[in-house]
Amino acid sequence: MGVQGVNRLTCGGQYQIANLKLVNHKLPVTEYLKAGWLRSPLDLSFAFVSEQAIDQLAFVLKIDPYEFRRRNIADARWLGVLEAAAKAANWTPKSASQSRKSATVVSGRGIGLGTHLQSWGGAVADVEVNTSTGEVAIKHLYGALDAGLVVNPAIVESQIRGQLVQTASRMLYEEVTFDTAGVTSTDWSTYPILRFEECPEVTPIVVQRINERSLGAGEEVMAAAAAAIANAFFDATGARMEQFPFTKPRVLATLKRT
Repeated sequence: MGVQGVNRLTCGGQYQIANLKLVNHKLPVTEYLKAGWLRSPLDLSFAFVSEQAIDQLAFVLKIDPYEFRRRNIADARWLGVLEAAAKAANWTPKSASQSRKSATVVSGRGIGLGTHLQSWGGAVADVEVNTSTGEVAIKHLYGALDAGLVVNPAIVESQIRGQLVQTASRMLYEEVTFDTAGVTSTDWSTYPILRFEECPEVTPIVVQRINERSLGAGEEVMAAAAAAIANAFFDATGARMEQFPFTKPRVLATLKRT
């Protein structure tokens, strides 16, 4: 499946949208940057944008974000992972326009959908934001995956755990920096990752489909988790992050604009 197909699945393909237009832009970086392997390289960005747009529609309409998605879902398999993640997290319906707290440390919960190539992923995130320091803590991630017939659920649960932890790291820390000469993030100081003490609690959910063919289970929940984290940040602060990772300067700048 090409990039266009992945775009279609992750950017709005989860919902019944009458008119959908996707435009790809190529960046001229091949002359000085060499691509390497990265788990789910594009999908976090796709879902980060598209699922925040869906969440914003729910906010404007004053509809619970989970309920808004459920009403507009594309098919039974997207609905399956949406409901599985919400059920595992004990999602409580709420108005998307609830008043924001004035405390220094605020908490929020978000939900999201996404995929990598061909499976279905849903996630719920619980986060805390220190509005004074800009620090974001991801407290709990719930990830639901429909990969068709899952022969060994325990292995797939482990895959989901890994996806959720790595997504937390990508959303908070991991960023490739570069200049016209090449990559400048070349060590663990310039490319930090999540530490053990910062690791969120994770809950994996396998949505079993015994009558469907087996599909991918290595990356499909990451996009959904990235979207859920972004939407949880909005739920906590009333502000939308336009870029990740959620570094302290970026968070403080975003909160200042709100």
